[in-house]
Amino acid sequence: MIAAKLSILALVASTSASAYTFDNITHYAPSNTSFNNLNAVFSSSSGTNGGFYNTSTVPAKSYGAYNYCNMPHVRASEYVKPSNATLQYVEILHRHHKRTPYASNTFPTEDIAMYCDNEKIFYFGEQANGINVSQVYWKNYQDSANPMMYYQAGFNGTCQFPQISFAGLSDSAQHGQDIYSVYGDLLKFLPSKFDPTLMRFRATSNVITSQVAGALILAMYPDTEEVPVWQQTADQDSMEPGYSCSWADDVRTAYQSTDAWYKHLNMSQSLYDKLDAISGVDPTDSGWHSWFDHYFDNLSSRTCHQLPLPCNVTNSTDCITQDMAEQVFRLGDYEYNYIFRQADNSTVYSATHYGAFLAEVVSRLKGRMAGTEPTIYRHNVGHDGSVSPLMGALQATYLRWPGMGAEVVFELWTKNDTSGYYIRVLYGGQPLATNTPMGTLDMIPVDTFISYIESLVGANGSNVVKYCQA
Repeated sequence: MIAAKLSILALVASTSASAYTFDNITHYAPSNTSFNNLNAVFSSSSGTNGGFYNTSTVPAKSYGAYNYCNMPHVRASEYVKPSNATLQYVEILHRHHKRTPYASNTFPTEDIAMYCDNEKIFYFGEQANGINVSQVYWKNYQDSANPMMYYQAGFNGTCQFPQISFAGLSDSAQHGQDIYSVYGDLLKFLPSKFDPTLMRFRATSNVITSQVAGALILAMYPDTEEVPVWQQTADQDSMEPGYSCSWADDVRTAYQSTDAWYKHLNMSQSLYDKLDAISGVDPTDSGWHSWFDHYFDNLSSRTCHQLPLPCNVTNSTDCITQDMAEQVFRLGDYEYNYIFRQADNSTVYSATHYGAFLAEVVSRLKGRMAGTEPTIYRHNVGHDGSVSPLMGALQATYLRWPGMGAEVVFELWTKNDTSGYYIRVLYGGQPLATNTPMGTLDMIPVDTFISYIESLVGANGSNVVKYCQA
């Protein structure tokens, strides 16, 4: 295990090095895996690194394996309850479930259509103590009389980009059932009826997280008609996150402006040439060629919904192959591992970029132990950009792209034969292995965990304020 005290050098020419010193953070490098080995990344024999990219359902014997389309999460059949212990608090953060791609990740021309006619996306406001309103839902369509429909990039069809798909809503409901099977049926921890004084659900300002929350909550509590889903204002949101932190942005820009980062992009030139020729993406578009995020989102959205890989609209025999798609998926894993775990300053980035949410979690843990936090269960629906920096801050042993429904669970316990509180952190339904001195986060003293988090973000998030408001 390699640990290095970090002192960030000048990140931009106009800024002095002293402005970028972040004390008391130790970066523990991730373990070596195929995700951070470029020889493996560029070897077609690596396939999908044992993962699934084409289904929400895997054989029971394979549950727990990486599944980008529907990540493993807590459920009763695999859950192991700590012996001789009593659960005191649960907080969950998970990525939304599978969806259409973002509009910015669609190709200039698309050879297939995506249809969402089997969904109703409700969007309406109602006075809390006043008149009722119609339950308005969006019904998307294309009008042949609209002259611009033939000139806009993106899929044909009747979906918004993005929106949670019909299959994604099904996965969300199953996720809710599985959570209740553990914390309701198995542990008898959750109330049998939804209680807003004990439970709180939260989403980001992006509508897709509320779409997931709606399916998940009803699966947990089928008799519940209305549930408040809490949000912070978009510009302060700690979960997405939405707050501004140019200092953190500069940290990340610096380590994504090195030879270590550009090496995999340079090695990918021939792949980019093939992808661009088929998709119609402009080879000079920096958004598509500074990382593989756009191609990854487009192709994984297809494979997760069993749609064919794209072909050249002028040559139906010139198509993106399965090998090319798998190469994109391996490169995506490599990039996420590099950005959030591999780069020396990735821990510093996560600590500031996502430090506000970490400070909130610590505050709630302290509140439960002090008897001042009324909720026993909090559930947050976020994005891959929520889970990734959280895993980066916890310094997971390894990190690949958190797939749809990727879930981090914080459990606060007391042991029946000792005093004090203990914490367990689950990822994919299993205790999270880290490369920090805490090791695997499985019933470790909560004071140890809190001390570690506060070494990153400061007491009450003071380091986040200090650097993000610099």
